[in-house]
Amino acid sequence: MSSFRAVAKTAVLATVLASADAFNGSIWVETVPTYVRPYAIQHYAAGGCVVGQQVYRFPVTGPSSDNAFTLISTNAPGSTALGVLPHTHQIHYENFFNYRGRFQLWTEKDGSENARLLGPGDYGAVPHNTTHTFQILDPDTEMVGVIQPGGFEDLFYALASSNYSSSTSSPYDPSIVASDSSPPASVISALQSFDVYAQLDYNPRRDLINGTAPSNTTWHTGNNTLATDSATPYFVAKDHGPKYLNSQSGYQIIQPFVTPAQSAGNFTLSTITMDRVSKNATAQDQKFPGHAAFEVLEGQLMVFLEGELLSLLQGDVVFIPGNTTYQYYSNVAFTKVLHIGQGASGLDTSLIAAAAAWDSPVWPTS
Repeated sequence: MSSFRAVAKTAVLATVLASADAFNGSIWVETVPTYVRPYAIQHYAAGGCVVGQQVYRFPVTGPSSDNAFTLISTNAPGSTALGVLPHTHQIHYENFFNYRGRFQLWTEKDGSENARLLGPGDYGAVPHNTTHTFQILDPDTEMVGVIQPGGFEDLFYALASSNYSSSTSSPYDPSIVASDSSPPASVISALQSFDVYAQLDYNPRRDLINGTAPSNTTWHTGNNTLATDSATPYFVAKDHGPKYLNSQSGYQIIQPFVTPAQSAGNFTLSTITMDRVSKNATAQDQKFPGHAAFEVLEGQLMVFLEGELLSLLQGDVVFIPGNTTYQYYSNVAFTKVLHIGQGASGLDTSLIAAAAAWDSPVWPTS
């Protein structure tokens, strides 16, 4: 097992060595830093690695977030095989969000097995000790993963056949011959030092009807609720979860996937949708104790950070260390972001506390 760890550390160092220079005041970077500092990185710019046909990129890593969380983008074509052999984590809480394309996600815990077909904007929660696996279905699929605590990228470097780079910023390498992206059972059984515990006897159910199993579950036909504890896996279809309207500074709609109740206070995860900032409005200063990140899903996010005004487009990521003052707003009519916050007292929690329950993914007309 020590050889796996050595391979992972060597690959990480080789990938991010160029970012070890001291923070020179520029927020935009081309490689993810190896220490905590504010930074922004464009979509597909983060270093990554190849596992089968899948390309894993890491816009936020353990070192860049002081192990608060890891943010992963996975790009791959469709496959007839599982993306990874079934397994559990004892320490890490894993979150699956569909950025583009389609994939299927399975969870099983305490005898309760669920499966969902996730399209863009859909979400699945995989708490500790939950058996899970996935299968990528569409030819151009991108999954966003949030894993808490951070540092989980070491696993993928240990399993990788190579690091990944593309002079054309291609999401993945279409020339790679289709194969099982999952490592052999003998390998995954040896990965417990990465908090991966193989569940090789698990056989995923294939009886989905209208994208869901069991058949009595609600998927894109009604409201989904979050779990009431930090141990239960659950799924939220796009725009079918809880919603809150905040009107403190323009309109913002917060759709939480994970609140402190589902994470035992360790992190929060939400989408935040905002309208265009009005001409006479001033963006409010924000400052929270935990580290945070935004990934743009739609529109254009403006962030004023450390004296620099950033314009982030779809797929771009900005990381904001705790106790850092910043402002954010939209310059276009509709901007939607995925927000990850460390701890229980982040931006999304604050916005929800000052908001009212709302029943639509869009704001009022006036």
